[in-house]
Amino acid sequence: MGKKKKLYTRFFISLTTISVCCILVLAVVIFYWYRNISIASVNKANQNVLLNTETVFINYKEIVQNYTMDFYANPNINALMMSGDTDWSDQLYSALSQIRGALVVNQYLENAYIFGVKEPVAMFENMPLSPSSKLELSQLMRNSRIIESPFLWKATLNNGAPVTLLTVFYNDRAFADSTYYGAVALTVNLSKLQNNLFTQTDGEATRYAVLDANATVLMHSALSGNPLDSGMLEKIVASSAERGSFVYKGAGEPQLITFVYSPGDKLWFVSETSYKDSIRDISSARNLMIGLCLALILAASVISGLISRQIYKPIGRLFGNIIHLSGNEEALKTGGDFDAASQELEIIGVKLDQLKKENHDSALMRWLLSPRGAPDNRDNPNMSLGSSGGAYCVCVLEVLAEGPSGDAWNICNEVIQQIRTEFSALAEVQSFLPHEGSAVLILSELNSGSFGDYTLYRSKWEETATLFPPSGIRCAFGISGLSVDLSNLKPKYNEAAECLQYIKFHNKQNIIFADDTIHLNSSPVPESTLEPVLQAVRLPEQGVHIPQAVERLLAVVTSYRAEPATIALSRLAFELSRTAELNSEAQHSGFLDDYQRIWQIRSYDELRSWMEAGCYAALARISAMSAVQTRSIAAEAICYIREHYDDPRLSLNALAEKMSLSPAYLSRLIADEVDSSFPDFVNLLRLEQAQLLLVTELGMDIQEIAGKVGYNSSTYFTTQFKKRYGVTPSKWRMNHILLHQD
Repeated sequence: MGKKKKLYTRFFISLTTISVCCILVLAVVIFYWYRNISIASVNKANQNVLLNTETVFINYKEIVQNYTMDFYANPNINALMMSGDTDWSDQLYSALSQIRGALVVNQYLENAYIFGVKEPVAMFENMPLSPSSKLELSQLMRNSRIIESPFLWKATLNNGAPVTLLTVFYNDRAFADSTYYGAVALTVNLSKLQNNLFTQTDGEATRYAVLDANATVLMHSALSGNPLDSGMLEKIVASSAERGSFVYKGAGEPQLITFVYSPGDKLWFVSETSYKDSIRDISSARNLMIGLCLALILAASVISGLISRQIYKPIGRLFGNIIHLSGNEEALKTGGDFDAASQELEIIGVKLDQLKKENHDSALMRWLLSPRGAPDNRDNPNMSLGSSGGAYCVCVLEVLAEGPSGDAWNICNEVIQQIRTEFSALAEVQSFLPHEGSAVLILSELNSGSFGDYTLYRSKWEETATLFPPSGIRCAFGISGLSVDLSNLKPKYNEAAECLQYIKFHNKQNIIFADDTIHLNSSPVPESTLEPVLQAVRLPEQGVHIPQAVERLLAVVTSYRAEPATIALSRLAFELSRTAELNSEAQHSGFLDDYQRIWQIRSYDELRSWMEAGCYAALARISAMSAVQTRSIAAEAICYIREHYDDPRLSLNALAEKMSLSPAYLSRLIADEVDSSFPDFVNLLRLEQAQLLLVTELGMDIQEIAGKVGYNSSTYFTTQFKKRYGVTPSKWRMNHILLHQD
């Protein structure tokens, strides 16, 4: 009942969580949508203000321009420009009084200049310029055309202070080659004009400014607090758009920036509003959104409960059917959970894969043992030989590195077709593809003696092997010896299949002949052969030689038969894994795992990479141990245990007395180092060695093995072995023998 409640609770929590997430996502989307609307509204209002400011600025500019035109058109002033005669007359006095009056009425007008053909003839200055600036202005008037009015100009006052002035002028130079007859110029004090241009009420957070093309602030509203950020100003003038906005985060709070560009004046009108103020309108809707979300979440919880109740019943029955189908009674008693159903589905999948493989293997055996009938029926083919009494051989082909799904079938078919072409004049080729990426071929002589010269026969195979596979994919060929006895088909198949076990030991060789394996050394590989690899691992300074040591070891084992070579590499891998996993969370399960892993490897590169990875893992562990304490008490104790684990008299008290330590303290040191108690660690070493002897020393009985690894009682040994590995020593040995035979 508890499991059922747990499953129902998971349904409810899952549906509620999904509903709540959807509601929150919707709320966030609405929030940002409304926020964007609010920002767009503030941005539009700021743009309207800036456009109005631009209009007011243009009006002021036109007023000043009209003054210059009127003054230039005055006959008395024009005569003064042409003649340079400053003799006073009532008419001239009246004209100059108009100019002075314009400066008084318009406080943002600072200076007025009347330029003759050669030099200034009259001037009125509220802000006197330096002589050099006056001379520069005179030159500007001489070289400027009327369409260039007004322009920004950096001048120097009499007191040496720099000032930027907006200069409005009028002359008769409509073109670059027009004759210069003098000019009238009025200068505008921008700092005074900004007081007329910007009106700001109390409490208004938006700041306004006018920039030139160099990002210099010419006019601005009251800038309370920090000045405008230079980085923000440069970003504005670098923009190619005439209108726009962006959120700028400098050193302080984020700001909403809005700008408008005036092409005629080449000026930028800018507003800066606090980003928080720009979205203040949405705060009024916050409480409403929170309340709405809570209401929706409550409704979603109620609906999720109802839906969970409805969908639980059929799914619960489905899980029960899955567990019934798997036949796992224990899972059935406590089932009803996702994990239990998932595990049972995995078990069913494994069983289906095993049945599929057994079906393929059965079809292969029927093909080998029924050499009659029509060839090459893929579902259940029968095999026929070419010449009666002629010789035949068996080839087992395997794709070592597969590409995309389906490529393995295509590669096998291509190789089979190449073999048919290569041996078309010599043999009939029968083929069968039991699994994806593998094929079995039988080549039988078309005529007795067709294979002829054995050297030529081998060379054809070797040439075929070099043609395939295409780049990036490697195939392995196992070739049996020749035979004329049809009853040897199964043994010849076994010969060819066993040849594939030798491919992994050979670098850049993908074909092995059974005739070449007959004379290989069948004795165990000497321990000294493994020593160079172990030496490279144990000495950190030799770590760079690990690849060469592994390569030389694989070259040596090519002279041995597959089983002793695999046993030797398994011993090495087992020792490396014990070193690498000492005092780590992962615990290696035993020698047989390494043996099975190596036996299943098919390619040289995979085997070498796996061996090197084990070496580097062990090297890293040894280096870490050496860096902490090269000769620690725990390491000495563990080393002594590894060397004397087979001594029945080995005990914690005896070892503690030998090392002059208390048994309790020594026990704690060992437990901290290997994550195991002293008895368990000794028992582990004895059982691992017994496991190795069971599969390598088949002539020794169980009692002898028990005594050899340090047990006084074979019954206690059997009990401990079964407790750790789940089977008795005898059954472990039998499983290994059966596995090797398969």
